[in-house]
Amino acid sequence: MTMKPKIYLRADGNSEIGLGHVIRSLALAEMLNEDFDCIFATRFLTDYIHSEARKICNNIIKLPETDNHFDAFLSILTGNEIVVLDNYFFTTQYQQKIKDRGCKLVCIDDMHNKHFVADVVINHAGEISAGAYSVESYTQLCLGVQYVLLRKDFLEAAYLRNKSTHNNNLLICLGGADPHSHILQILHQLQEKHFCFNIHLVLGNAFMYREALDTFLKNTTLGVQNYYDLSPKEMVSLMQHCSQAICTPSTTSMEYLTVRGGSLYLYPIAENQMYLLDYYLMQGLGFEFSKISLLNPPIPSKQALQQFDGKSNKRISQYFSQL
Repeated sequence: MTMKPKIYLRADGNSEIGLGHVIRSLALAEMLNEDFDCIFATRFLTDYIHSEARKICNNIIKLPETDNHFDAFLSILTGNEIVVLDNYFFTTQYQQKIKDRGCKLVCIDDMHNKHFVADVVINHAGEISAGAYSVESYTQLCLGVQYVLLRKDFLEAAYLRNKSTHNNNLLICLGGADPHSHILQILHQLQEKHFCFNIHLVLGNAFMYREALDTFLKNTTLGVQNYYDLSPKEMVSLMQHCSQAICTPSTTSMEYLTVRGGSLYLYPIAENQMYLLDYYLMQGLGFEFSKISLLNPPIPSKQALQQFDGKSNKRISQYFSQL
């Protein structure tokens, strides 16, 4: 029996830094796990992360939560693996140490603020040009939403993208953590403007303000239904149901554009989201949160929506097959 090549996916997530790195790394693993032995390595192994990783990866490695995690991960490598790094603290020097082991290296990046020695760099955050990157001559760049890192359920939903008319169902999802309680700020603003949406509020396992949210919901005039830890299939179903959404310019917004392509209002909460924000606004895919409207919602560009075609898994798999 032929052994599958190994891929080590190295990403972290928790209530402070969010779950974006983890979710998109696991999305990549799901794209590849039929042909590769996917192993997930992380510092913060919460019950939620463990559960999600076990659905996709053959093994999970818990690394030290201290700075010892750098050397601990290197000690695992034999040189015959593909390594995928997804976080901002992996320096050029650390990349080189992995390459020196003999491994093939892939970096998921949306900041392009360092030199990369990786064999492949993936950045799905809109119109980033190759000239923005400092890379080696052999580095291949997978840039743009045609390489979007989404789970299978979301990609498959692109072929059934909901073209039904506008309704008053509003999805709100700012990712799995929302470390600075922006969701409560949004709800207060909607209440002050007396919007009569049917609000579907999606929260992650790492959300830290449940008590404050429960207090708000007991006293608000807004119609809010909240959900915790939805599976990809459940999330697809909810997105198909909502013709408007408030999301950060991040993976969640890409999921919504792929699944529904409705009126997307953007609420950035981190510096690394600004590139995608600018891209959405320029392409007419999303709109500033201040433009939210129940009666006359802005309509996304149909031509731009065609970029979210559900085929990114096929494009990305080709690069890993070459490695």
